[in-house]
Amino acid sequence: MDLANIVGTITAITTMVLCVRSNVSGLSIIQCPGKVLIKPAPVFLVGSNISITCVSMEQNCNISKFELHTNEKKIQMELFNKTAAHYWMVNVTTQDSTIFCYVECVDGERMFLSAASLQSGYPPDQPKDLICIWRYNNMTCTWTAGKQTLLKTYYSIHVQNEITGNKQMFSTTFPTTSNVTVPGDKLEKVSLYKVWVQAANALGSATSKDLTFSIHDIVKPDPPNITKVEFINNSVAKTIIHWRNSTSAKCRFELRYRITSDPGVSWTLVGKNAFHINGNSGHFHNWQPFKEYEFQIRCSLVQNNNYWSDWSKSFIKKTPEAVPVGGLDVWSFCEPVEPNKHRKIIIYWKPLRPQETRGMILGYHIFYRHNGLEVTIQVCNVSETRYSWRTLWAPDHIFISAFNSKGNSTPAVLHIGEANMMAPRNLMVAPAGDSGIYVKWEPPDETSEPVLGYVVDWRDAVGSNNQLFVWKRIPRDNHSLFIGQIFSPQEHGAERRSIRPRRRYNISVTAMYQKGPGRSCSAQGYSVEGRPTTGPNISVIKFAGRQVQLKWGEIPLEKQQGFITNYTIYLKKGADGSYLVPRYVTNADVRTYWLTLDIDTVYIVHMTATTAAGEGAKGAETTIKQDYYSIALPLQLSMGITIPAAFLLTLTFAKTVRRRIKTICKMFLPDWAHEEFPNVENSLVAKRLQIIEEVPCLQSAVLLMYKDPPVTEIEEMLLPINSLIQTVHGNQQLEQTTFEISIPDVPEAHNCDLSEPNEDAETIGYKPQISSSCQLANLSRNGDQSVQKAGSDQAKECKGLHTPTFDRIDEIPTIGVTEDMNISLSCCQNGIPDKYNNYILKKDEGQFPVDEHHRMYVTEGLFQEQTLLPDELVNCLLHSEEDSIDIKSYFPQIVAI
Repeated sequence: MDLANIVGTITAITTMVLCVRSNVSGLSIIQCPGKVLIKPAPVFLVGSNISITCVSMEQNCNISKFELHTNEKKIQMELFNKTAAHYWMVNVTTQDSTIFCYVECVDGERMFLSAASLQSGYPPDQPKDLICIWRYNNMTCTWTAGKQTLLKTYYSIHVQNEITGNKQMFSTTFPTTSNVTVPGDKLEKVSLYKVWVQAANALGSATSKDLTFSIHDIVKPDPPNITKVEFINNSVAKTIIHWRNSTSAKCRFELRYRITSDPGVSWTLVGKNAFHINGNSGHFHNWQPFKEYEFQIRCSLVQNNNYWSDWSKSFIKKTPEAVPVGGLDVWSFCEPVEPNKHRKIIIYWKPLRPQETRGMILGYHIFYRHNGLEVTIQVCNVSETRYSWRTLWAPDHIFISAFNSKGNSTPAVLHIGEANMMAPRNLMVAPAGDSGIYVKWEPPDETSEPVLGYVVDWRDAVGSNNQLFVWKRIPRDNHSLFIGQIFSPQEHGAERRSIRPRRRYNISVTAMYQKGPGRSCSAQGYSVEGRPTTGPNISVIKFAGRQVQLKWGEIPLEKQQGFITNYTIYLKKGADGSYLVPRYVTNADVRTYWLTLDIDTVYIVHMTATTAAGEGAKGAETTIKQDYYSIALPLQLSMGITIPAAFLLTLTFAKTVRRRIKTICKMFLPDWAHEEFPNVENSLVAKRLQIIEEVPCLQSAVLLMYKDPPVTEIEEMLLPINSLIQTVHGNQQLEQTTFEISIPDVPEAHNCDLSEPNEDAETIGYKPQISSSCQLANLSRNGDQSVQKAGSDQAKECKGLHTPTFDRIDEIPTIGVTEDMNISLSCCQNGIPDKYNNYILKKDEGQFPVDEHHRMYVTEGLFQEQTLLPDELVNCLLHSEEDSIDIKSYFPQIVAI
């Protein structure tokens, strides 16, 4: 039921309720106390002017006014006379409406008179495109009705036999229906018919053009049914279609297909010359690997060119796989060399486009070539788009390919490292709203190789290198990029996810050359900046009188939400909570600030950071109190440490004080604790000999060859006489040790008698310990010399002693030596000075014990040796009749004598 019927029904029900029911001759008649007159008619053309007249037939009402109710509006009508009123409606476009007439009596009573329904619409258009088809033993005619009439419009088919002249009419079942089915038994198949359509409604009627045909001309065959599709991949891709046809008549066929993965692609019709038919099968040469195709076929009778059958049901099948085509889009990121010398290379790639996969991608093969062989680095899963490789050695090129069941794609070449080529210049990064970032740069300066293109990459600055990494290749003539712009469907997800507002991104632009990527230029940027979500945390690091030094750390990058331009320090007194004048730190790189505060006052301080979007949230509050003890106590501690330290330093560096302290220490410490072993090179003896050049040969040799051996403690021990006595011939001389050394003339040695010390003798540097029984070393240039004989009593006394043997260094070559030097042991106990030119170092009685015996020798290497022997053994050696043994005495330091 349409809207007009509904409105009419409601109007009728309302009229029945308001009007009076009466019985006349047994019939129930609805009588209203008035009526409504509508001109030109209750059904009218849209936009017409309508005259409405309400007439009252009520005798018991003295009418004062008429009212017209329409669309919940009350309209006061113009009175004609006491029983009628009029109202004029202009340009009525309302499709369906109902009007009600009321009268109001003088006594105030209100009465309903009558109601009427108004309908506006259009007359029907002429039906067009009349088509009649014979199918399933019936004739179905369809047409195009034209615009809507807004009224009840009925259509009917008129069929006239051209031979007999008989006419038949077949109406539609419902209004506005645009097809009619004529039963086959009402028609004769051999006759010629003329058919037309007639439309009619309350505003008029229209008739279509005639259609003349025979039943044979309007036959439409049933569609074929596709049973099988084959794909042959030989030298040329070939598709074979098999079908089954329901009619035995000779037909012609048409085939169409499309790829189901892209619904926006329209059907492709295979031309009759490209579709080669053989019975109920046909083939054509075209298909793409690993695509899902949808096929449909239709037919028409050869002897009738009027109608094709409907398209058959779709037959869907996927084509087989093939080797992938094209290459992967690859990029890399090299991290700094690790401490263990391993190099980390992160390899990125983008999946192939759907038209390039030509099959189901199973994974990615990463390899390099060495000596003509492929060395696999890793085989990655199909879901992976990155690989991190740690290696001690990296090849110059890495190759990456995608593979399916049929083979590998063309390897993409990845240049490791960067060529020593110029980078782009003047990189500029600007925010471009929430949707992206605008990047612009200038090409590199003129280089020896032309620039092939650019690669722009960006990553989230927060976190590690595992964050999302996106890159895009740009032609050489383009010098800008809007990050976030969508270029293809597969880039949509990655790029939209990669740009988020209030997030910092590291952006780099790299110039590409024939040898590989050149140097890059980098910058940071935001799509849109925000206010910091927190402020810096403050700490107090130093007090200096009334001044306090504050320090704060950097706000975490993810909470900055922009580039910080300045900091603001807010300070308030804790007593009354009043804020002081804020302090502004305009240099965002500064992390410290000095404040001057009152003593014994509590302050509360906090900071905020500001970006281009405005001032952010405040940081944690810190309480500061600068009291008296915080100033006095550090001062007292510093004074307590400084004064004793100054006193100790004065004692340390004052020479007279050191001497007094040393003298006091000597009184309580043993002798060995304060013995001195000076450096002979710095001794006064060596310096004086250098000045007077008395012994140039020895002097130069000592300075060149000296090396202070470690000091060895030698313990003196008196051996029993019975074990040391050895037979010595009284007049026999000791065998002299001969040294090949040239000694220049030297002055006479000083007297070494301890009982009568020579006042002119000067004690210089280290004084070797010389026994009182033998203190003089005789140096001679006259060849062999004998040791003076002692008395016979003394010789006899020593014959029972065993003399230990001391090895010496024999035949040591000397520097610039032409003569031999003999060292003789002589006893100077009687104070007899040596008649030869000798050198002697005196023994200080106050420094060494009296019972020690020391001997000093000069050997070929300019080494001085020291022998510690008991007096008895020394006397025996001096008066022994046997040949003396070679002696190598220990002497820890070298003295130039």
